[in-house]
Amino acid sequence: MMRLILAVALVIALAMSAGAYDELYSNDTAATHYAGDFGIDLSFLFFVGDSSYDRDGESYDWHADRKYTGKWFPLDIYYGVMDGFDIGVTPIFKMDKVTRWTGNPELSGTGIGDTWIWAKYGFLPDPMLTARVGFKLATGVNAEDADVDELPLGSGQMDIDGALLFGVPAGSGSFDAALGYRYRMAQTIDEIDHKPGSEFHFFAGYTYFLGDAMNLRLGADGYFGGEPTEDGEPIDDPQPDDPDAVETGSSVVYINPGVDYIMDNGVVLGFDVHYPLMGTNIEYATWGVGLSVGWGN
Repeated sequence: MMRLILAVALVIALAMSAGAYDELYSNDTAATHYAGDFGIDLSFLFFVGDSSYDRDGESYDWHADRKYTGKWFPLDIYYGVMDGFDIGVTPIFKMDKVTRWTGNPELSGTGIGDTWIWAKYGFLPDPMLTARVGFKLATGVNAEDADVDELPLGSGQMDIDGALLFGVPAGSGSFDAALGYRYRMAQTIDEIDHKPGSEFHFFAGYTYFLGDAMNLRLGADGYFGGEPTEDGEPIDDPQPDDPDAVETGSSVVYINPGVDYIMDNGVVLGFDVHYPLMGTNIEYATWGVGLSVGWGN
């Protein structure tokens, strides 16, 4: 029974790491700062999930009583070590809840999730081309440590992410894009090494400058992941037409329109919408909205 509970919790943890917001990619650009610049950005994200994508990319709705809700508070802090070279940290506070999961009336989790530490270096100014590396610390409660009625807030394993970011003026705005690879390490649960599939991540978006005080944004981000393994071997997942099939990787693409308002004192207010366009092997096809307030040099 305990092994079953841990397995269910692990599925939840890996699925919920595929939320409609990525701390490194969503709305990030190739822009860097000058030496000594400091900034901070706090967001409030509200997500709802009531459907999934299967291994064939088909979407299906959950039972009427089953639902996921999440309130996330990512905090992005950066510092310009030198001109064009930034370092930063992005912790996130989560309040998650799932109703009617595997017979339980409710599962919930509140606390700190996993934390990203990152660095960006801009090596080409026009068009902008920037390299970024990120390291995820497993600071959130994972599936093995969570209580029976508690949702894990972290994946339980560490990741290394490397990406190239591109930015160029385009008409009355700017075009930004990012492409990266995320190597996902293994975690040991019940003496078995569980390794989620490593992922190719992307972001692309256009920002339209509506005067000096407002920006309109339309972007998309997501990832395409490889096969998960246990103790280095593929995981069996027999299908009606293929009894020897193994578990396939997950993938998802989100659309992300938004708007920013820049105040006279330098504070930036933002509003975003996150909505899934397509996916495979996504247990929580969440959609939601986000509010942000940022300040920096």
